[in-house]
Amino acid sequence: MLARDGKLRKHRPMIPFAALALAASSPADEARAWEPALRAAERDLCGKQVALLGENGFHGEGKSVAFRALLIRRLVTRCGYRAVFFEGSHYDFLSVGRAVRGRRPVTEAMVLSSIGGKWNKDEELAPLAAFLTAEARARRVTLGGLDDQLGGIGEFYSLYAMPPELAQPLPSGRREACAAALGQRMRWEYSEGARHDAVSVSRLQACLTEMRAAVSASPADATLRAERLEMLASAERALSRDFLPVQANIAGRDRSMYLNFRWLAARLPRDTKIIVWAANQHVAKDAALDPEFPPGGNLGAYIHRQYGARAFAVGFTSASGSFRWTRGVTKAIPVAVPGALEASLIAGAGEAAYAGPARLRALGTRPGSLFNLQKPLSADWTQLFDGVVVFRAERPPVRTDEPH
Repeated sequence: MLARDGKLRKHRPMIPFAALALAASSPADEARAWEPALRAAERDLCGKQVALLGENGFHGEGKSVAFRALLIRRLVTRCGYRAVFFEGSHYDFLSVGRAVRGRRPVTEAMVLSSIGGKWNKDEELAPLAAFLTAEARARRVTLGGLDDQLGGIGEFYSLYAMPPELAQPLPSGRREACAAALGQRMRWEYSEGARHDAVSVSRLQACLTEMRAAVSASPADATLRAERLEMLASAERALSRDFLPVQANIAGRDRSMYLNFRWLAARLPRDTKIIVWAANQHVAKDAALDPEFPPGGNLGAYIHRQYGARAFAVGFTSASGSFRWTRGVTKAIPVAVPGALEASLIAGAGEAAYAGPARLRALGTRPGSLFNLQKPLSADWTQLFDGVVVFRAERPPVRTDEPH
C-alpha cells in the first residue's frame, strides 16, 4: 500500500531475497501447477464486465505477478476483455494512448515505465508487458493507469515532458515558472534551500489553475485538450493530499483512482470489458478491515457500487513463503494456522487454489492474510472479495535490475 515510486522505505534487512528467487520453479512448471486454479478463476471472470485483480505483500510477490500475467492473457484472448488498467501512472498511460492514436512507436519500455517501479523490473511481468504492448499497438486493447501520484521512478513522460507541455499555453514568464514548479514536484527536487511546504503547494496550485484556464482556451484538438485537462485535474487532486493524515490521504487517493477509472471507461466503446490490476485493499469490495481505509471509500467499493454483479474482485494471498519488502530485502510469510482461510483453501490442492463465491460462503468467518501477509485478520471474506487465489508458498519476484 505504499507509493509505487518506493519513497520513504527504510527497513532492516531480514532475508537475502536473491537466494530465494533462485530457488523458484521455472515459469513453465509453475504454470502447469496452477492450471486448475487458472481455469477456475477464468471461468468466474469470463462473463463479468470488470475484473479486479488484487495483490498483497507491498507489490513484492513473484508468483502472484506471474499468475495474474497468465490470467490476463486468457481474459483478453478467450473472454473478450479489451482494456487493462493498472495501479500505475495515469499521466504516462495517457501518453501511451496518445502514441497509439497517432500511430507513433509504442514500446514495451514505455508500457513498463507507465506501470511503475514496483513491478516493471519483475521478470514475471515481462511476458505480459510484451503481449499488452502488441495488443495496444494493434488497437485490440486499451491500456490505462489509475494512479494520480506525482512522480515515479523512471516514468518516461510525466517526469520531464509533461510539465512543459501542460504549461505551454501560458504566457511567457509564467510558462517557464510553472513548468519548473511542476517539474520540481514531479521529480521531488527539493532541498533545505528549496523546501516543499504550504507555500510551495499554494504556488503550484496557482500554476495548475492557470494551466487549466489556458489549456481550456487553447486551439488544440478536442481529444488532446480533454486529456490535458484530465491530467491537470488528477494532478490537482494529488497535490491537495500532500500534507494530509494517512487515512485521509489514502481515501483521497482511492477516490481519485476511481475518478480516473470512470474517465477512462467513459471513453471506451459501450460495455467494454475491463481488467484492473491493483493492491488487494484497492480492489476489495470494502477495505475497511484495514484501519487505514474508511468504510466504502476504496476503489473497489466505488466500482462495485457502479457495476454491481458485473464487477468481480479477486484477492491474492499465500499460506507460507516470503515476499519482497524493499530492494534486496524479503520478509517471511508465517505458515497459515489450521482453520485459517489460506490453510483451508490450500488443503488437498496443489501449488495454488482458487475459491469462488460459493466456497468462500461455505468457509464463513475465519482469519486470513489478504490485507497483510504477516498479520491475519478475521473476516467473512465474501464481504470483501468475490474470489480468492492462494499459493502454497509465495516467493519474491526475480528482478531484472539486480544480480541473481
